Amino acid sequence: MDIVCRKYSCTYNKNMKCERKHLGVNKKAFCDDIAIDKSKPVEDVSKDMFEHEPEIAPFRHCKCIDIKCNANNCLFNNDGECMSNGIFVGSSKTNAPCNSYQQK
Repeated sequence: MDIVCRKYSCTYNKNMKCERKHLGVNKKAFCDDIAIDKSKPVEDVSKDMFEHEPEIAPFRHCKCIDIKCNANNCLFNNDGECMSNGIFVGSSKTNAPCNSYQQK
């Protein structure tokens, strides 16, 4: 399982990869475990996004990541466990949605 995260200001985000071993997704399909670090610089990739690619950590397949999923009617939610091969956590001003959510 791999977790790609676009919430750059989260403490656990290292080059768009989540470094947590346990992750929770709530009923509305948002990440419950974001920890915002206001001192962490957030790179503005929009100004030169076509000049060079952003630094992204390589894929890390890790069977030891525990994702507790409470998202209502998610295709990948199997009795509270995420069964997806990986998830993509997005970013908004107030939260971090699980963009891998697929309604049954």
